Amino acid sequence: MEGNHMIDINKILYANEVLAGVVRETPVLFSKTVNSEKGVNLYLKTECNQINGSFKSRGAYFAMHQYFQKNEKNDVVAFSSGNHAQGVAYSANLMGVKATIIMPKDTPKTKIQKTESLGAKIIFYDRYNESREAIAQKVAIETGAFLIPSYDHYDVISGQGTAALEAINQMAIIGEGIDYFICPVGGGGLIAGCSVAIKHYFKQSNIIGVEPELFNDTQLSLSKGKRVSIDINQNTLCDALMAKTPGELTFPINQENITDVATVNEDEIKAAMRFAFKEFNLVVEPGGIVSLAFALKHRFSIENANILILLSGGNVDSDLFDELIK
Repeated sequence: MEGNHMIDINKILYANEVLAGVVRETPVLFSKTVNSEKGVNLYLKTECNQINGSFKSRGAYFAMHQYFQKNEKNDVVAFSSGNHAQGVAYSANLMGVKATIIMPKDTPKTKIQKTESLGAKIIFYDRYNESREAIAQKVAIETGAFLIPSYDHYDVISGQGTAALEAINQMAIIGEGIDYFICPVGGGGLIAGCSVAIKHYFKQSNIIGVEPELFNDTQLSLSKGKRVSIDINQNTLCDALMAKTPGELTFPINQENITDVATVNEDEIKAAMRFAFKEFNLVVEPGGIVSLAFALKHRFSIENANILILLSGGNVDSDLFDELIK
């Protein structure tokens, strides 16, 4: 295994085989007009069009698959504000087990409805006064369920890495490499898995994580050289990226692979949502578009650079979406 991280390209290649037919291969989109205007080549990896509207089904299914290979089939439990919840509920459905999801009371309605429609049982908690981890652990202990973390688990991270692996293959078909890989950062599982894949094939590639400006726990942690926590009692449109501290397993991988972490503000996020809708007809949720928001304002030092931008989710209430892209 590379480093001491328990994750390498072989594990991601294996996850990719396991996920064949379980998740969909999402397109990489580009526009010649946009690229000639910008002077760089933007390639959008559209995980917003993934089954259940986000990349999370990749990690959830792969983690369950690995767990059930070693242990007897059992029910699963997870805590999530939405995208991981749906990924777990969907995977549990395919595996024929029951899922219980611990969700904040203020979760967007669509995310609640979608999770319930996938057959999961929801237990609500108060984001500001209760610990979702504690509630989930209690359920796991009482019912013997497998607790699937949303990012801090090696199989989850490996599963998420398949999003980049897929994009690398898609870029190879059109004969293009990757100079920059830009990815949203919450707990850091997606960028950790993807960075392992990107760095394997493109050692020189710059890997840039993007966070909402008030939720820059990874940016702060990388600058201090250790995991730090931030105050999460603040408002952001990016409900999917409200991590308090980088993951224990994700952080060392990201420390090794990430070139830089940038932040974007809420206006830049809305502008990027408008842009993706207007130019590519894509519905991307605020937390899923921070990568594009950064790419649209940044001046890249490599001329005609190939910039792979991961759009991580598209689960946003339609009324809110209409409001935000006005």
